[in-house]
Amino acid sequence: MSDPIETDPEAGAPYVSRIDRRTALSWLGAAAASIGGVGAAPEQAAATPAGQVPVLQVPVPGGYGTDPNLKHPTIPWPRLFTPAQLQAVALLCDFILPASADAPSARAVGVPDFVDEWISAPYPEQVADRPVILGGLTWLEAEARRRHGANLTEIASADRAALFRALTLTPADPALAAPHAFFRRLRQLTIGGYYTTKPGFKDIGYIGNVAMKSYPGPSDEVKAVLERELKKLGL
Repeated sequence: MSDPIETDPEAGAPYVSRIDRRTALSWLGAAAASIGGVGAAPEQAAATPAGQVPVLQVPVPGGYGTDPNLKHPTIPWPRLFTPAQLQAVALLCDFILPASADAPSARAVGVPDFVDEWISAPYPEQVADRPVILGGLTWLEAEARRRHGANLTEIASADRAALFRALTLTPADPALAAPHAFFRRLRQLTIGGYYTTKPGFKDIGYIGNVAMKSYPGPSDEVKAVLERELKKLGL
């Protein structure tokens, strides 16, 4: 993205969920291809911060199954973020991908909802990410109270930024390895989710599949190379 601008009307404001479940699910499917393969391995997922909440069990561990009703789709699992966790992720989105002069912020396109849907889905990669993200958010809230005596959403924006910046640094203290891993994974999800949206495509200049009105044929340079190769073959 471009350099962040100083004023973002949404930055730091309470986040209001804006992505419906059906949209979030299709987004999850589109983003999985770009995010997959960079997540925590099972042994990494187990190394979550102390005091994490128990891993919640979703009611339909098999997901959609093999025969979903595409005309009337439903999402057979609940979103797992508490309101406080959703607000914390929105604040982190402000930090990771703030608005720029020509692109909206990650929160503005609904990335907090995407992350909520991601960790709530009952598929192997998402289930592996669940304790990493939920445990990290639990640690972050406890650290805000320990350092500043208030919830994450209540402390000064400068104090929040300092807390977030600390998570970007490779920790010298082994006890901070899990919070650092949490932030890395959340950053991957935020960036992967953002750049599979239309504003994200626009920001990087991605055009995608655009129908051609006509096909001009190969260029003169390509034709010349082809002629040379054909002559070598005696054709």
